[in-house]
Amino acid sequence: MAFAYSKPRGVKVPPLNKQSIKHKARIIRDKLFKLDPSESIDLSRILEHKLHPLGVTYEIWEIEEMPDVEALTNPDAMTIILRSDTYEALCNPKDPKFRRARFTVAHEIGHLFLHEGFALARGANRHQHYEDSEWQADTFAAELLMPSEECLGLTIEEIQAKFLVGYKAAKYKFESLK
Repeated sequence: MAFAYSKPRGVKVPPLNKQSIKHKARIIRDKLFKLDPSESIDLSRILEHKLHPLGVTYEIWEIEEMPDVEALTNPDAMTIILRSDTYEALCNPKDPKFRRARFTVAHEIGHLFLHEGFALARGANRHQHYEDSEWQADTFAAELLMPSEECLGLTIEEIQAKFLVGYKAAKYKFESLK
């Protein structure tokens, strides 16, 4: 079964294939964050302690300031902006949005490392999925959270439990490994 790519949601950026994005995510995970591949990543710790020494800052904005967006990134300013409910969910494993918040933050980290020099406002653009800023950031987030080799042979539910991700993210990873 081939996985169908969705219509581009982001802006056109230089093309990257899935393997090169996965490689970048693994370098960040292994070398920069110094994580074991089987380890679930603690993104609140990464946000607070690992990115700051690199000059990355993050801001928390109220829901009213960004009602339609959970988070955004300005790679050139090395800033991640999180909506307050997204940040609160990220810091509370019992929050129903915890797993979604994890993917959201990993996605924003992807923009940070993949898209320097691009305005990342979403819009209707005509381009291929591999040129899409959102597809690239999703692919990066999936590999950062769920290293492919650690997901081989696992069910969707096992991927969810091992890497603390939602069903949709685990299903995408599972299907991408077929």
